[in-house]
Amino acid sequence: MTARRTSAVVVALAARVAAAQPADDADRERVVDLEARLKTLEQTKRARFPIRISGYGDVGFFAAQGDGTGWRRDAGHVLFPQYGGYAWVFWGDLLATQVNSRGEVADLGQAPGVNRFDSIHAGGNPSFLVNELNLTIDAGLSERALFTASTNFVPRSGHDFALGDFVDVDIVQLEYIADRDGKTSLFVGKIESVLGIEYKTRKAPKRFGITPSLIARYTTGTAVGAKVRSKLADDHVILAAAVTNGSFGTEQFHFYKEIDTNAFKTLSARAALRWPVGRGVLELGASAQYGTEDGAPNGAGAMWFVDADAELELGRVDVKAEYIHGQAPGDPESMTYALDLRGGGYVETDVLVTSIVGVYGRAEFRDAHVAEGVQRLYITKGWRAVGGVRLTINPHAIVKAEYLHNGQYGGLPSIPADVFTISAVFAF
Repeated sequence: MTARRTSAVVVALAARVAAAQPADDADRERVVDLEARLKTLEQTKRARFPIRISGYGDVGFFAAQGDGTGWRRDAGHVLFPQYGGYAWVFWGDLLATQVNSRGEVADLGQAPGVNRFDSIHAGGNPSFLVNELNLTIDAGLSERALFTASTNFVPRSGHDFALGDFVDVDIVQLEYIADRDGKTSLFVGKIESVLGIEYKTRKAPKRFGITPSLIARYTTGTAVGAKVRSKLADDHVILAAAVTNGSFGTEQFHFYKEIDTNAFKTLSARAALRWPVGRGVLELGASAQYGTEDGAPNGAGAMWFVDADAELELGRVDVKAEYIHGQAPGDPESMTYALDLRGGGYVETDVLVTSIVGVYGRAEFRDAHVAEGVQRLYITKGWRAVGGVRLTINPHAIVKAEYLHNGQYGGLPSIPADVFTISAVFAF
């Protein structure tokens, strides 16, 4: 090492990389991410605007049961006469038949009284699919400032001489590392969530399996605003807070607006304890979100969520669980959807059998009512069992195969909505 003073940020990141060196291959992806970030910030000392370009391609194949949808209509209010005050009543889950890490479904179906963007719309047919092409740019602006932009390019079918392809600007943020040891960061722009833990693995290269959980729609989106994150007490305490235009819901679901429709901003926070347990690490966290509902005007009611999470990392085995509860009142005048999320959660176990082969399983449920005024009501009491296998060809090439079995409980009639999906992820 030269006598030249090393950046405090680089020192902090170097310590993280050294501490993350695994006895086996379980932490390989985490170390690669840390080393890449370290390299970007080290270049700051040599160039005014160093830039690192990375990304990945995600291609796959899926086959869905039935017509590819996860819901049915209660025509004539035969099954649910107690909800006769609604024009249309449905049961099931619009997002049950997910086929990729984006959370897109095999088919949204043709629900009456609404026109939705059905990005895949396979109609129950098996299909090859380019899930997305991601391009990420990291630019060191100074010894403590890092700009990140992440964009997804999504090829889809066009119609009537129009292209179906679209672009998803996922992250546009400036991170400023506030202290010399690199433990506290300030973020501004379109930023990642602070709710729960699933957002950490929402992208295809970082997710052990393929599809997101049933509750990911509430916690894994990105929002426009500001965030602070800090690690205290030798990294045993993790604190994060954010103020944003709207929620950290995913953009494809009802409860998300990137540009605010009301003056009250959404407030979110998470606190976690992280502690060694034997040869592993246990993290326990709690988070919450509160703000005027996305899409509703000034003076409308508040949408809120509370979330509890836990993760046990044991090298080759990772066990994680999360539970969420929340409500949104809706607004009949603006036809903003109301939500009664009575509960939802998952438990997932990921196992590296060898440095190449991994297996995983997830059990999950979601109990919710979603209503649009008196026009439509969605009744969900769904459970799902997920199992899969992954092959790590090398750190830049991973192939995964997954089966999802969707079911109903609480007296709701069953819906054939199982999915088999394959994903090949190539990172650069």
